[in-house]
Amino acid sequence: MEFPCNVILTIVVSLVNICTPLNSYYSAIPELDNKIGTSHFLKETSASSSSVSCGAMCMNNCNCFGYNPLQKRCRLHVMCNTEDMPTSETGWQYYTAASDCLALYQNGQTTSGVYSIHPKEGARTDVVCDMETMGGGWTIIQNRFDGSENFARNWIDYKNGFGRASGEYWIGNEVIYHLTKLDVNSIYFSITLNNGSKLFELYETFSISNEEDYYRLSIGGQAIGNLGERIINTENADNSISGMKFSALDRNNAAQHINCVESHRGGWWFNMCHDVFLNGPYDSASWLEPWYPLIPTGDMIKKTSMMIRRK
Repeated sequence: MEFPCNVILTIVVSLVNICTPLNSYYSAIPELDNKIGTSHFLKETSASSSSVSCGAMCMNNCNCFGYNPLQKRCRLHVMCNTEDMPTSETGWQYYTAASDCLALYQNGQTTSGVYSIHPKEGARTDVVCDMETMGGGWTIIQNRFDGSENFARNWIDYKNGFGRASGEYWIGNEVIYHLTKLDVNSIYFSITLNNGSKLFELYETFSISNEEDYYRLSIGGQAIGNLGERIINTENADNSISGMKFSALDRNNAAQHINCVESHRGGWWFNMCHDVFLNGPYDSASWLEPWYPLIPTGDMIKKTSMMIRRK
């Protein structure tokens, strides 16, 4: 897999000048031109002749930065808005990090692969972006294809995320919350079977709540695909998982406290228990009802992914 240049930037800052132009990974904020401020401010530092070097410094807790070509200086901020920049100073130009894969796609990144995103109000994280399916711009929040990651994990693991974007991973419930908190998203579930069949279901709206509400799942609107709608209007209401709290091995939040997470061995939004469950034991008959009734056990599955995109 080829890594985009922003990944190279995090490893070797000196290579920034051979990378894709800065605006592929950051968007300009023209209303902040010729302004500075101290709110959410991290530091000011010298820069080379290119604003790309500022972008290379803005990789961890920095969500936006200013570059002044006249002074060859960078100003790094946790976040930027017009209220935070009350003072005029000639030459400053501000940029904000891509908040998701759709922002990267709209900035010209049309190749699927690993990218770094910085969700609004959330932490920077590496993800796989699908830039091909149904117009591209999808942020993959769950990816499984070889069983290298154990999905039978505790609350903290699911909160913070686990695995690596270059392999199998769960992006983290806190990241999903920030990705879906302010914008309406759709969600695309994809399952590839061992026989090569590729199946999907697309739901019009998707979000989860914050940790205080146990990352409660909300899915709605129209559903299309060849997996079949089994999340909202299930034949058995006890298996509908929209509106359910998230459960992990050490925190059972299933309906009526039935311990679905222990018996099914994976974190998920359980009711009593489910018709859809993508986090069971990989390549195993004990992975029960990944997508009922079409896929009764997980030993039929080669790959799964869950990806979201702003509407």
